[in-house]
Amino acid sequence: MTRIPMMGMLRVSPFDKLLEHAQKIKAGMNVLKECITTYCEGDFDKSEKLSEKVIQLEHEADIIKGNITAHLPKEILLPVDTGVFLRLLSEQDSILDFAEDAVVWLHFRKTKVPKQVKGDLLKHLYKVIECIELFEKVISHVKEIVSFYGSSQLRDKIKETIKEVHQKEWEDDQIGRTFAKKIFNLKIDPLSVYHLLKLGNLIGQIAKHAEHAADRVRAMIAR
Repeated sequence: MTRIPMMGMLRVSPFDKLLEHAQKIKAGMNVLKECITTYCEGDFDKSEKLSEKVIQLEHEADIIKGNITAHLPKEILLPVDTGVFLRLLSEQDSILDFAEDAVVWLHFRKTKVPKQVKGDLLKHLYKVIECIELFEKVISHVKEIVSFYGSSQLRDKIKETIKEVHQKEWEDDQIGRTFAKKIFNLKIDPLSVYHLLKLGNLIGQIAKHAEHAADRVRAMIAR
């Protein structure tokens, strides 16, 4: 018995909703990039308005997530293990959760980002964005991967992209450490040090959860 037709019996495939959820992440990351870049330029008012958009997108993503979990089929089998699917959804959702945490934390304080670390902070942010963009390539094909078992070429391509996600996350780790080290060696007030250090950590968590989500997709391919 094949599982593929069973997914067609669902009114709305959970994978379609998963992709809808991923679109919110894509939109949120675009706003996050503009928000933090604007903050670094010292335009705190504009940056705070942009942060509200990130928060709204995270809320919309949460609604989609809730809808997915509330309507997962009980009687009809998914073409993948339900536990793996839910872990993928959870990790994917955490990407935007940490984006929200980053912008909320950012606007607790108006810290003038020192010129000595501004480039490192933005490099950190942009590397995370690169990681997310690669994950988006992975997730955009997830429905095809689990539905068409004969597409070995696509599976191999996605596996390579997942490796690239890991590579970008590793690169971002190195950038984050350099950023942190530079901050510790600046002669600025302790509150500014703590504010920027935690911001850097929250940004880095975004990439880590993209990596974890990509690994959940790899688990689907392996089954």
